[in-house]
Amino acid sequence: MSDDELRAAVRRFFEEVWNNGNVGETEAFLGPEFVSHNTVDVRIVGPREYGAAVTDYRAAFPDFHTTLEEVLVDGDRVVVRGTDRGTHRGDFMGFPASGREVTTTWIEIFRMEQGKAVEGWVESDSAILRNQLVAEAG
Repeated sequence: MSDDELRAAVRRFFEEVWNNGNVGETEAFLGPEFVSHNTVDVRIVGPREYGAAVTDYRAAFPDFHTTLEEVLVDGDRVVVRGTDRGTHRGDFMGFPASGREVTTTWIEIFRMEQGKAVEGWVESDSAILRNQLVAEAG
């Protein structure tokens, strides 16, 4: 895949899977043995577990929307910087629904093999998210 094709694939992935909740599309971008290394200690291996995590997240934030701020390609790495927004309408991270609107930012680095992501490293500040959930509940 060319750099432009990789950027387009990443944008499609986030639009379809995260923004539209079409978790059946995870296999279009993630390899069958994909492993997520994330800061929220959620075990995610493979497209099915990734899709389940997206479904759980969208249940807590049904109006969830992610905006991709940057998509950079360097060899077999694709770096994505994004901003997530949503309203806390369901249980999440042990916090009951608060109705509070939250915003978080993150960076994910995907390692690609044969046009599919096989690993992803997500860096996000879960303390900032927790603080936004607690502020309304507390």
